[in-house]
Amino acid sequence: MLKWMVCRTAGFLITGSLFFIFNGCGTSSYRITEKIPLTIRVAVEKNSTTINLISKDAYFIYRGSHYQLPSHSTIELNDESVFINGTPYPFPVTISSPHLLSLNGKKYSGDILLNGFYVINIIQIEEYLKGVLSSEVDESWPIEALKTQAVVSRTYAFKKVLQNKSELYDIEDTVLHQKFVYEENNSRINSAIHETNGIIILFQNKPVEAFFHSCSGGITENCGDIFQQDIPYLRSIPDPYSSGYEHIFWTFSSSETDIKEALKGILEKKFELRSLKNVKIYKKTGSGRVKEFILIFKGNEKQILKGNTFRLALDPKAFRSLLIQDIQKKRINDEYIYTFSGKGYGHGVGLSQWGVKGMAEQGFAYERIIAYYYRGTQLGNYDMVSLP
Repeated sequence: MLKWMVCRTAGFLITGSLFFIFNGCGTSSYRITEKIPLTIRVAVEKNSTTINLISKDAYFIYRGSHYQLPSHSTIELNDESVFINGTPYPFPVTISSPHLLSLNGKKYSGDILLNGFYVINIIQIEEYLKGVLSSEVDESWPIEALKTQAVVSRTYAFKKVLQNKSELYDIEDTVLHQKFVYEENNSRINSAIHETNGIIILFQNKPVEAFFHSCSGGITENCGDIFQQDIPYLRSIPDPYSSGYEHIFWTFSSSETDIKEALKGILEKKFELRSLKNVKIYKKTGSGRVKEFILIFKGNEKQILKGNTFRLALDPKAFRSLLIQDIQKKRINDEYIYTFSGKGYGHGVGLSQWGVKGMAEQGFAYERIIAYYYRGTQLGNYDMVSLP
């Protein structure tokens, strides 16, 4: 039987088995079939046409050759080429520097890949986490809460790297994945990342789907009821620790006109010109969230929509969750205004960030917090490996 040696070094995972340590006892392995870099490709812009670059000792790489860049450069993108200070270069082009790069006022560590209208930051995962934690949680939170977010976000990122090896990028910098605004000088966040270096969450020796959200409203959701994928470690559980969220209760109002506009392309064609007479809860999940809405139109004709489809189409920032307690309608002028009242913030699957804060304030260590929200999982490590 082949043995593999674990070592901490920069570079990439060499083809073979990863060696994991679970909570300090026992070992297992996770088969890797090809090289997997410990960097992640973050799509930071997807429709960019002009970039103002400020850099120091920067250069760009085109067809294997290196070209020095001035401290200030104007970069333009079209569907065929990158124009750097007026000179065209066909895609792809990579910009690199030993210092931070500033693109349109935002700072980035690592390299920048320009390909089509995509601007992609290629950055080491541990460095990437500095920007994620700075965006996702408050640095003043208890250190065990920051450690928890570091492990969860690292797992989420590593899973995306595994899933998207053949794609142009691994992850986006939006709330659809993880928010990311690079910040290098935050001692508490940097400490949380360093103290959990390389640690990820595993289920049956594989990285988990590390879904998380802002606030569960008191109970998390079964993954299968939101994402149509039943995952054993993402079950609905009571979550009293989230009760400290100051905005746990919310209301959201929208007019008949705005609802129909938001649902263009989702509603059946015959309903586009009909009056919307009512919006009701049709089915609920086991956690009490809306599984399906029923929309009633003039003539008493109806269309059923999945709860998550409806919420995401309207406004997921203002329409904060599907843990809805009441729907009211009121006629103002010539149309109805619908007001939804509920609890929590986000899809409700997996870890609740405000629940993490609550548990950390009660003295729970990050290992216990992760075990609470991701039942039946273990902590492992994606450390580098090399042949003996």
